[in-house]
Amino acid sequence: HNNGLDAVPDSGRAVVTGNSNDNGKFRTPTLRNIEYTAPYMHDGSIATLEDVIDFYSSGVQVSATVDPLITNPHLGGFQFTTQQKSDLITFLKTLSDPSFISNPDFSNPF
Repeated sequence: HNNGLDAVPDSGRAVVTGNSNDNGKFRTPTLRNIEYTAPYMHDGSIATLEDVIDFYSSGVQVSATVDPLITNPHLGGFQFTTQQKSDLITFLKTLSDPSFISNPDFSNPF
């Protein structure tokens, strides 16, 4: 998906497919353990979950390959009150498993 992060062209999946329609598209990662996977976005440019929510509220860069779900005028954008933002972050953190992080079986990928 192209989520509107980049103001400049980013080849993304197009490097693999050779299809210009894939410019700026990247695999959408799981939300599981999202609390532990900062920094966020494909390039690590957003440091916190709070900043990710702020980005989707105001920072999307529209281009020809931005996912239509991001730019759909019927969705009305992502505008959150302070409480809604806090509630969303609390929910996202429920998708994290602290035992996974401390489990030595998962500590070394090699």
